[in-house]
Order: sequence, then C-alpha cells, then structure tokens
Amino acid sequence: MSDKILVVTSPDDTLLDGIRILHVELTHDQSQVISSALLKFTVDIPIINYVWKTGNPVSWLLDKKAKSDFIIFNADAANNGATEMFIGYIAAQPNSYYFGNLRDFGQANNRAIYTDDDITNLIEKTLRNYE
Repeated sequence: MSDKILVVTSPDDTLLDGIRILHVELTHDQSQVISSALLKFTVDIPIINYVWKTGNPVSWLLDKKAKSDFIIFNADAANNGATEMFIGYIAAQPNSYYFGNLRDFGQANNRAIYTDDDITNLIEKTLRNYE
C-alpha cells in the first residue's frame, strides 16, 4: 500500500503532484471497492482522492474535474440525489467511469466499473503516464 494516499474534500485542495481521482457521490460500498484497489499499490507518487457529495460546492467539483486524471461516479441517480442532467454531464467526460446503471446515458459512456480490478487497471494505466 502506498503511504501517500490522500483524501481531499471541499473546500480544500493540495499542491502535490500525483494521480488525481475524483469520486462523485459514491456510496460507502463503492468507496470500499476503490479502497480495496488502492491497497494493492506500492507507489512513490501520491494518489490524491477528491471526494464530492451533493451539497458541496459545484464550483469545487468543476475545478477538481479539470485537475483529475479520471472521475469515478455513482450513476444511479435514485440512490444519490443527483439529477439526471448532472449525471449526464459527468458521464460525458472522456475520463469518467461509473458504478451502477447509467440507463439513458449508456451511449455516451460505456466505461462501467464492476470490480476492484477495473480500478486497478485504471490506476496502472495512469501510472504509466508518470513513469
């Protein structure tokens, strides 16, 4: 496990360079899948996890979206209180991946996450950019 895993919530940020993952409206179980994947890594660079929940400033989310290597979001609007328009916006990002059922937006994004191996693959792919 990396000793450089950071969790950042609104309104904070970090100036450290590293892999940046934006978590959008994830459930506890979805966060556990990500944690399980992160525990597999021993890396020298920080893994920065931005965590956004409904009620946090949208401006913070948009700033972190622009800074993140990839976005992981909960596609199930019924469980997270997000509007379908908001989910559609996040789903349309080229670096976004999701848990749940994307329903109508499935044509815009087919990058579903099913296991911690899917997250591991994303991190490994991103690590190659830092080598």
